Amino acid sequence: MITKGKQAKEKLLEGINGIADVVKMTLGAKGKTVLISEPYKMGFHVTKDGYEITKSISFEDEIENCGADFVKNAANETVKLVGDATTGTTILTQSMCNSMFNEICLGKNPNILNKELKEDLDKVTDFIKKKSREIKSTEDIKNIAKVSSNHDEEISELIKNIYDQAGNNVTIDVIESDNSETTFEIVNGYTMINTGFSSNIFVNNREKNRIEFSNPRIYMLNGKIRQMTSELSELFLQNSDRNSETFRPLVLIVEDIEEAPLREIVTAFSKEMIFNVAIVQSNLIFEDRKNIFIDSSKVINCEYSEERIGRFGECEKIIIEKDNVTFINGSGNTKPWINELKKESKKKKNIFLEKRIFSLETTAAIINVGGKLATEISEAKDRVDDAVEAVKSALEEGYSPGGSTVFIFAKNNLELKTEIMKEALLSCYKQLMINAEIEPFYYLSEIEKLGFGFGYNLNTDSITDFYKDGI
Repeated sequence: MITKGKQAKEKLLEGINGIADVVKMTLGAKGKTVLISEPYKMGFHVTKDGYEITKSISFEDEIENCGADFVKNAANETVKLVGDATTGTTILTQSMCNSMFNEICLGKNPNILNKELKEDLDKVTDFIKKKSREIKSTEDIKNIAKVSSNHDEEISELIKNIYDQAGNNVTIDVIESDNSETTFEIVNGYTMINTGFSSNIFVNNREKNRIEFSNPRIYMLNGKIRQMTSELSELFLQNSDRNSETFRPLVLIVEDIEEAPLREIVTAFSKEMIFNVAIVQSNLIFEDRKNIFIDSSKVINCEYSEERIGRFGECEKIIIEKDNVTFINGSGNTKPWINELKKESKKKKNIFLEKRIFSLETTAAIINVGGKLATEISEAKDRVDDAVEAVKSALEEGYSPGGSTVFIFAKNNLELKTEIMKEALLSCYKQLMINAEIEPFYYLSEIEKLGFGFGYNLNTDSITDFYKDGI
């Protein structure tokens, strides 16, 4: 059966609205939690995490499901980029899709609307960037973590303590604890930048779009793999029996791998002929790549080579993302190597050497999320994940006042071409107020009059300076 025209658009919108109407109820300090049934696990999961909710919703009607997938894809892209704000993304997506549908029904050209929307988006993005502030203290970090964790004082204080102890260059991993306490530990950590998985087929943590292995064997080659050699085949065949006593995850980090050998490995992995393997390749060039490969080899105590695959290295845990690889508690002793680099740096001032030393001295933290019930732990872990990712994004690009007020002032201060964007920029604020059972426009004019940075504080039921309140 083929469905087209207005009927198809309406079906798509039903799917978009069906998923968004559930997700948007969770927005803000007074948002509702959602109970997700997990029949295969014989239980349920309680959360306010928009991404968790979107993953769990599907419809019997295929076209409605396409609409739902549209929202899921938007939320997924947000998770990849910033790790949080999926609920806001869902609300913006819903608003734009409904407004676009109405405009098209009135006879507007969709191609022209799309072009104008992109122009409006550029203006809004520039506005937010210009208005953002840099994080200047761990108190700022605590405030961002607090808002993102649904105003959880314990979680935000814990994240602040991590940055107090480890500095802003810390890598944080979040896991579930086997007891009721939520704690953290500082460990050794090192990150290879601009280096990541060669194929997402190897990803074993779909939620975070990354590969996670404990106690892996890690091989490194600063060179290209052009064909599947007998040596390489033998290496991967070691992971053909996951029940073997010697079975361990296998990671191969290379400069590059050509399509034919990669396809052969991916095929074997897809057919479950090999298990727990990952090919990692680098986007770094020349001297930068050589330096980071050498430094990494010192961290995990593996053999560095540009010609052959040598002795493997080890670490307690490896986290492989699209553009970063993090080693936690590598088996190598980096102190002698760091001292060598420091001596070289003293002889000749070199900013790149200093960056290498700084990266080698970086730490990592593991947050163990505890609770009395499995559902309690799972819900808390979602909020810790959100808080950690929100802080990470803020450290990279700065922060703006919350409560969606930044969108309100973007709408008021910019010359926007489309009503679609204007409506979308108000949608998150309106939903926040609806979730708090307050008439959406009751306080709007007063907020606009006071100026950028002011908003309605749902916890104090008053209009306040969000910067001072840490929102």
